[in-house]
Amino acid sequence: MKYIYKYILIILTLFSCQQKEPIIVEQIISKEVVTILPNLKNPFIKDSVVISIPVEFKVTMNSTVDYVVWLFRINNKTLWDDVIDYQVYKKQNKTKPIYQLDSDKSLIDKPIGIIIKERNHLISKTDARKLLRKYNQNRSLDNLKFGDTIKLVTYDKFRKENKILIDDFEKVKDSIHFKAVRGEKENFYVVKKINW
Repeated sequence: MKYIYKYILIILTLFSCQQKEPIIVEQIISKEVVTILPNLKNPFIKDSVVISIPVEFKVTMNSTVDYVVWLFRINNKTLWDDVIDYQVYKKQNKTKPIYQLDSDKSLIDKPIGIIIKERNHLISKTDARKLLRKYNQNRSLDNLKFGDTIKLVTYDKFRKENKILIDDFEKVKDSIHFKAVRGEKENFYVVKKINW
């Protein structure tokens, strides 16, 4: 009987010592605001504007991770130019873009909220005007310039009320690739398909 208890204790110890994943990433439905922006990337396309959909993730790092970086992929194309294509913010401080999540002992094993404001989806001005009417915005799309932003509604509400547009976004394989770095040579990857 004494040996049975020892074996049970050893088995329980082995199960409790399983190594945790270095990084866990979970997408959540954001309550950030969907916006319309001028088409600065392709200014010669006069009949389109950018619709910026905020994508939100919870990232949890364990104590072995030094930092986490990411790449955004839209329609199987990696977006390299963060400033134009997308920006990432910590949920607690949306005024300053971030380019990586650094390890912080106080945040180990606690989820860190990040918001990605993607600026790569174009919609026609006709569709944009319908959205403006739907959300009682009296702004003109004709003279949008750098820095102009038209706020529509929170994304959780937007995705319920605009299923056709969201379904169009879903047809493309959009994803974000997270890389957790540990030391000089160890990297761990998590690829998350974006569920618009």
